[in-house]
Amino acid sequence: MRFPVPDKILSALKMLTDAGYTACLVGGCVRDDLLGIPPHDYDITTSAVPAEIRRVFRDFRLVLDGEKHGTVSPVIDGELVEITTFRADGDYTDGRHPDTVTFSSRLEDDLVRRDFTVNAMAWSPDRGLIDLFNGREDLQNGVLRAVGDPAARFTEDALRILRGMRFASRLGFAIEDETARKMHDLSDRLSLISRERIFKELTGVLMGEHAMDILREFHDILFEAVPELFPLYMCPQKSVYHIYDVFEHTLHVVDNISPRTALNVWSALLHDCGKPETRTRDRKGFDHFPGHPQAGVRIAERVLRSLKASTSFIRDVMTLVRYHDEPLNGDTARLRLCQVEPELFDSLAALRRADILAHAERVLKDVKAVDAALQRRDRLISEGACISMRQLAVNGRDMEALGLTGPRIGETLEALLLSVVREETPNDREALLSAARALNDR
Repeated sequence: MRFPVPDKILSALKMLTDAGYTACLVGGCVRDDLLGIPPHDYDITTSAVPAEIRRVFRDFRLVLDGEKHGTVSPVIDGELVEITTFRADGDYTDGRHPDTVTFSSRLEDDLVRRDFTVNAMAWSPDRGLIDLFNGREDLQNGVLRAVGDPAARFTEDALRILRGMRFASRLGFAIEDETARKMHDLSDRLSLISRERIFKELTGVLMGEHAMDILREFHDILFEAVPELFPLYMCPQKSVYHIYDVFEHTLHVVDNISPRTALNVWSALLHDCGKPETRTRDRKGFDHFPGHPQAGVRIAERVLRSLKASTSFIRDVMTLVRYHDEPLNGDTARLRLCQVEPELFDSLAALRRADILAHAERVLKDVKAVDAALQRRDRLISEGACISMRQLAVNGRDMEALGLTGPRIGETLEALLLSVVREETPNDREALLSAARALNDR
């Protein structure tokens, strides 16, 4: 290992080997170390069965939640160290989990059950690198290859299809031809995977620096996971402002978005999902998409709810989709702050910038307007400008005193805030009460 292995990990390995068992580091920590990436998690695998692991570490506090799956976790220097017995899997009749897991005394049995060669390497202090499937060579060549028969690996666990996309997106690796072919052929098996897991893996794909290339190559798998996105594929947008069809434009927005947070990349993927259903073509042959942000909000909500995303995440993506096509510049910054709240403003600016950069050259100058909006935002906040209802000089109790009830209170306060933001009404109690009366006397 090129990076120092933590003392607690080395100590655990030594205790197991001193007791007569085989013990190795395995998987991601070995892969990342060979890539020059400092490992963060260290997985230990051993020939010792759980009862034997418990005996070796009997003087330590033990966490046994995973014992039935072969994992015993001693607490060493205040931290959990996960130690798992070599395993051999049985059949995968549900396409996700093995029906049976058998403990093994052979490291080979444990490595052959793993997904990709780059994840099927092990290391121990006495044997060094243990590479039974040429994973190191694949790492050096930037290739992602299934261990053994790719059809078998993806039939066993369909989630490996999305994991392959995630690793390729993150690492910039090419997926070996037969491995890629079976990923395409077996993509319908994603229906066996929980929607929560699909959301997690797709988020990983989207956050990779090479997401655009992977989503383009494996668009059929994306559409299998999120069928609502299929209409984007090859949907034309003939316009002086565009140079790509809707799907290719979306891929470029995903590529452009920065920083690559989960919120930002999902907003980039879904920002134009309403365009296919709103597309019209004029007599000159140009495409228009009236109301596509509103249509996109409905589709984005449906997509993310189906993927079991959190309520707050869904709400924030919907907000960004709703306002992504609105002008964002120094003059509109205060209004946008009012509409999306300060916490989302940076994400809106990031989405707007990424969207502009995926347009025709004549639109690219609008990036400067986004910079101006960010500068204006900073000034407004430092000046304490009114940008939210809680900063208004009136509140709900004042509206009740005017005789308003129910939803009308919130509707009136929202209208007053917009009036203040547009500088039509000063943020003054008497002026706002007067404006509230006028609004409700109509």
